[in-house]
Amino acid sequence: MRNRAGIIMAGESNLGLHRKRNEDNFCCYAPPERDYALAIVADGVGGHSNGAMASLICCRDIAENFRKLPKTESLREDSAAAFLRNTIRKVNRKIFDRNYFEKVRRPMSTTIVAAVFLPETVLLASAGDSRMYEFHPADGLVQLSTDHSFSAEFAREHGFLPPGLATMKNLIARAIGPRAELEPELHVLQRRPESRYLLCSDGASGTLSGETLRTIMEEAPTPRKAVDRILRDVLRAGARDNITAIAVFPDESAEEN
Repeated sequence: MRNRAGIIMAGESNLGLHRKRNEDNFCCYAPPERDYALAIVADGVGGHSNGAMASLICCRDIAENFRKLPKTESLREDSAAAFLRNTIRKVNRKIFDRNYFEKVRRPMSTTIVAAVFLPETVLLASAGDSRMYEFHPADGLVQLSTDHSFSAEFAREHGFLPPGLATMKNLIARAIGPRAELEPELHVLQRRPESRYLLCSDGASGTLSGETLRTIMEEAPTPRKAVDRILRDVLRAGARDNITAIAVFPDESAEEN
């Protein structure tokens, strides 16, 4: 799908080969009349009650609020940042309240990585270990988001990772739903003409190497081809988790016009 933000994107989700249900959800929203677009990947946290519902609420509510933004106004960076921060906080509180009032024994929750694309910048918000990458010919593939797992946060704080924590990389330190308050990590990034972006759940990033993802993002002629190849390669590798990926490419036809 294309729009006036100068991007084209595609997304897909797959159950994988071992799970009984898909707890991932995603959203691609790029209305042609607007100069901004939205991409979200939400991964219901495994082992918690109804993670699929948490990820669905997350994507649905953020997309619905995004759809209601005024059509006649361009979206500024500060407004986009405020939208992501405030909407994620509201969704977090909604899921937390549902956990509390329904007395859910193990609270439902979800990770999130969400991006608002403007003509010159990208607003990135995240909580959990779903990831966003940028591929650029000059730099290769670079992870833009931060992993909010207990092992990743320990390694950032102490500079090393004990063997015991290395086996617990799937324990999430920050997510939507478990606590009443949540502060998503938020970044404002400059868009470069040749940059391509990938948002994905850990079913993709935890299975394929960075080199494999780099090759896919470099060689794929379209976002649809990139997403198809990621899902194919993860399935061939055994796909022990759900898989979700969104690829976002610059719209070269818009540049020609």
